[in-house]
Amino acid sequence: MLPKIKQFPLILILLLLGCAAQGPATGGPVDKKGPVIISIQPQNGSLDITTDQKITLIFDELLDPVSIPASIQIDSDLDYKLKIRGRKLIISPENNWPENGIVRINLSRKIRDYQKNMMDKPIQLIFSTGLDIPIGVIKGEIIGIDTKKLIEVGLFDWPPSTQSMYIQKVEADEMGSFHFSGIENGRYAIVAIEGVISDIEKQIRKKNYAMLTSNYITISSDENETKVEMFFSEPVEKLQIISVEMQSQYCCQLTLDDNSKELMIIDSLLSPGDSVFINLEKSNRLEAYQVLEYSFILPEIMDTLAPTLAQSFFDTGKFKLIFSEPVKLDSNAIITTHDSINIPLPFTFENNFSVAILNLPDSINKIQILGDQIQDWAGNHFADSSKTVRITRDSKKEELIIGGNILGFVNYDDKYPLKIVAHQIGSDSYYFADVNNHKFEFINLSSGLYELWGYEALNTLDENVYHSGLWDPYHRAAKFAIYPDTIDVRARWDVEGVNINFE
Repeated sequence: MLPKIKQFPLILILLLLGCAAQGPATGGPVDKKGPVIISIQPQNGSLDITTDQKITLIFDELLDPVSIPASIQIDSDLDYKLKIRGRKLIISPENNWPENGIVRINLSRKIRDYQKNMMDKPIQLIFSTGLDIPIGVIKGEIIGIDTKKLIEVGLFDWPPSTQSMYIQKVEADEMGSFHFSGIENGRYAIVAIEGVISDIEKQIRKKNYAMLTSNYITISSDENETKVEMFFSEPVEKLQIISVEMQSQYCCQLTLDDNSKELMIIDSLLSPGDSVFINLEKSNRLEAYQVLEYSFILPEIMDTLAPTLAQSFFDTGKFKLIFSEPVKLDSNAIITTHDSINIPLPFTFENNFSVAILNLPDSINKIQILGDQIQDWAGNHFADSSKTVRITRDSKKEELIIGGNILGFVNYDDKYPLKIVAHQIGSDSYYFADVNNHKFEFINLSSGLYELWGYEALNTLDENVYHSGLWDPYHRAAKFAIYPDTIDVRARWDVEGVNINFE
């Protein structure tokens, strides 16, 4: 009996180990790669599946079950059941898949392993309970994305509108590649958004985005597959007024939804209790627009605060003085002293609270503001009886650059003007060149490595800013082309044969 008694603890330990819960393996090298799918059953693109067909996916490692439910999207909001068994994922219909219909299942990159590594690419599955799947395919690449951010790409019927709903949406992989499959013949628009697609017109005002460089894409029986490139760009904001703070009876400070502030003069004909309507015109990098009207009731303000000097600086050859509120200045309000003689300096009003001194001589390094010559609209005199303002000039002198030249040619067969941009790698220096007769040149660039790209100059506000497209009214993004190699610029050298191809 003694040998059997000694064996019992060992048997118990083995039984307990056999019943242990599955989990991530420990030890070994650090896992930095997300799950990879190794098997799909039935095969992706299968026809004539049964209406109760289970879709089984097997991955190369254990999945974090918490990450899965929110990462699955099935078109037409079909109800489904989900089972997660270690490396295996089973999707089945709650009741039945639609008869003679298409079943699209998208799995987000957000599916991760126990080390919190996401997949490097999404999974897109398509099946049919009938005998065919539309053969249209669109493959694309988004240039300039943040590889750590999730990007959704939406396919829309042409022409799009603010009420348009996407026909399909997919995720881009970590390199910016995406593809749509099973597309019917027709015309389509595409837009990519950093995050989850919902209301495109609102989202491009707040989130990075990309749009087509053509008006639309056509899928037809003769051309059922196409490729596109899109350029990821910053939002085109439309600001709104969120609050108003009275500075005086005739001046208020507006706060906009980007936290910027702006002074506004109130019509002096208005009285306390009247309604004030604010209509601002603003512009972003692509368009001029009207800010949504903001209104409030004008309060009665007892203004006893003296105006102050808020800022003083040089701006394009003018020395500016910015006051805290609207002011009145007598002609002798700003002076300089020479041989103990006060000399008034001529100035001009740029608006009700700022003045500019033109052609200020380099010999003047300070000026004086006389407080009794300045008052606000309520009659309060300037806070200081005499304030000295020291003049600070930019002492930098332009360096004499002996640089090199880039001479190139552009292949382009459309009708719009082109801009070529040279960026010196490792710096904030950007240089712009126009294209004439398919040729461009950069002259006397400082030595260094450069990257080049070009685009159609469609931006009517500033040709040196790329037009990334607008949704409402719809305006396509500008076509672009990126030179594939870096260019080494050296002093007194010409770099020739730089060809940029617009496809």
